[in-house]
Amino acid sequence: MARNLIEIQSLKKTYKVGDVEIHALRGVDLTIERGEFVAIMGASGSGKSTLMNIIGCLDRPTSGRYLLDGVDVSGLGEQELAGIRARRIGFVFQSFNLLSRTSAIENVELPLLYSGWTAAGGHHAHQLLKMVGLSGREQNHPNQLSGGQQQRVAIARALVNSPAILLADEPTGNLDSQNSNELMALIQRLNREQGLTVVLVTHEPDNAEYADRVVTFRDGVIISDKRNAVSDRPRSHDTAVAPPPDAGPDEAWSFGAMALKTAARALSRNKLRSALTVLGIFIGVAAVIAMVSVGQGAGQSVKDQIQSLGSNMLIVLPGATTSSGVHAGFGSSSTLTVADADAIRKNCNALAMVSYVDRQVGQVVIGNRNWSTSLTGTTVEYAPLRDWTVQRGRFFTAEEERSAAPVTVLGQTVVQNLFDEGEDPLGATIRVKNKPMLVIGVMASKGQSSFGQDQDDVLLMPFATAERKVLGVAAPAAAPTATTSPYSTLRVGAFGAAPKLTGIVNVIYAKATDADMVPLAMEQIQRTLHERHRTEPGQEDDFTVRSLDDIASTAEGATHVMTLLLAAVASISLLVGGIGIMNILLVSVTERTREIGIRMALGARRVQILMQFLVEAVLLSLIGGLAGVVLGVAASQAISSIANWPTLLSPAAIVGGFLFSAAVGVFFGYYPARRASMLDPIDALRYE
Repeated sequence: MARNLIEIQSLKKTYKVGDVEIHALRGVDLTIERGEFVAIMGASGSGKSTLMNIIGCLDRPTSGRYLLDGVDVSGLGEQELAGIRARRIGFVFQSFNLLSRTSAIENVELPLLYSGWTAAGGHHAHQLLKMVGLSGREQNHPNQLSGGQQQRVAIARALVNSPAILLADEPTGNLDSQNSNELMALIQRLNREQGLTVVLVTHEPDNAEYADRVVTFRDGVIISDKRNAVSDRPRSHDTAVAPPPDAGPDEAWSFGAMALKTAARALSRNKLRSALTVLGIFIGVAAVIAMVSVGQGAGQSVKDQIQSLGSNMLIVLPGATTSSGVHAGFGSSSTLTVADADAIRKNCNALAMVSYVDRQVGQVVIGNRNWSTSLTGTTVEYAPLRDWTVQRGRFFTAEEERSAAPVTVLGQTVVQNLFDEGEDPLGATIRVKNKPMLVIGVMASKGQSSFGQDQDDVLLMPFATAERKVLGVAAPAAAPTATTSPYSTLRVGAFGAAPKLTGIVNVIYAKATDADMVPLAMEQIQRTLHERHRTEPGQEDDFTVRSLDDIASTAEGATHVMTLLLAAVASISLLVGGIGIMNILLVSVTERTREIGIRMALGARRVQILMQFLVEAVLLSLIGGLAGVVLGVAASQAISSIANWPTLLSPAAIVGGFLFSAAVGVFFGYYPARRASMLDPIDALRYE
């Protein structure tokens, strides 16, 4: 085994300050044997600290060679240099360089987290603190320890990875005489008993007396290299210090746990600032979840309301007409008749049933109460076609429809406004447009329709009753062309006198035999009405056939757009929160520059520093995301209960919002984290 551990050949280091070159080292040649204790002395600015930083792989020479155990260090990359700092070299700094809000034992264990040597690391750290005389002070923070005790912690930290070299830069500079002597005796004992190679930078001749050799610098060159008398004492420099074992497979897990723990500790130091930082993420995630829940709830409500109209149902509406060159809008003229409905019933075999309605708004009176509602004349098929059940009583019969019986069935809203709570409306006689009508049934509640109408605010009666006795017979509309209208032969009889139904209907309802037959049923209805209305090819239809699927698709598209719009607006808060995270981390990098330098000196690689700050950013965003999920769910429930607005919690929105918050942390945290990782170790250590 080669005796020389450190070989320095023609080493030069030049700094540039503006246009001025400062020659810190001017061709230094130095050899240090394995197990040797060397003291480097000289005035301030002589180059001794520069040499120390190069030996410790914190700085690179301008020229020359530095061989560590036969390997030219100047040709190694950053990762290899970090590995040497983590496993081969232990640092003891003049200003201690302990992490202020970290306990003594955690400071000692810090290099283990970067070297990956975690087996029995905690026990080893405790033993080192005991060896330096700090047993029982493991949980004390640096501000709870004296200067001598802090330097002892720094020595224990330097030894925790069993390094081959101990570099001590003015270790007694901040200590009194007693502590200085105790500390130097401890360093000498480590050299004598454990064969540790020690390089000591000092101004004090008393400290240099503990060393085997004293190398004196002046103006960047060695002016003397002499041995002390103590070098004749027995020492075990031929005994190689066993290197720590290689990192095991748990290195990544140990570093991940360390990064998470360090990030949590950094955030806890500035609780208020951290809370304000996550506020944007917190509000953004909550807003996304609440807005998507509102949007999806509204969409589901529309679907439910459309389904309440009935299953497999088609609606035939009167279309626009053109008269004397003037085009009238939809619904401006009634172009559908009872005869059209009968023809549809007869010719369309894809339909299970057909119904139609004649509807007006009118007054309903009983006693001293009155209510304006939708007066609807229809057929016996109307209730089953719309899947509408009778809650109490019964629906009118086909015989009552043929005979125009003065009977009626009421919706829930009409009952609530005409009768007292608990009062039985069945058998009551009410006046509908001043015509007496017998209440024979009450319909089950339907709720609001997709068009915002109260479906329970209705009074149902036989179509013949409505046409002959209540609403009257409307005159047919003019034909859309100059051809003879099929309506011209219809007889508009005296009010209530015509035995045959000849009036105009507002809407025709049809129900397909099953869902698969809906397209065929629509085609058959259109063909039948084209024949009856004598619509020429290319001529505009005077009717419109719609299925619930069409209505549902339109409504779903509208609510989907609304949901996306709400989510996009809410997501702006997430971006604002991400910018806040970036800003705080940039400030944190500046505040913790010296800490970053300490971690790099202890062996942290650039990627580890990057991941450490990135974990901090992600942790901020995840905390905000989790809190936002809780608030978003609570806000959705509150909106539903207080504002009576439909909401539907979306698992996709909850998961998506949470993952998006994490992505925001990664995106906006990467730049500050990379900036921290690119700091030069020696510059970071010198930062004030």
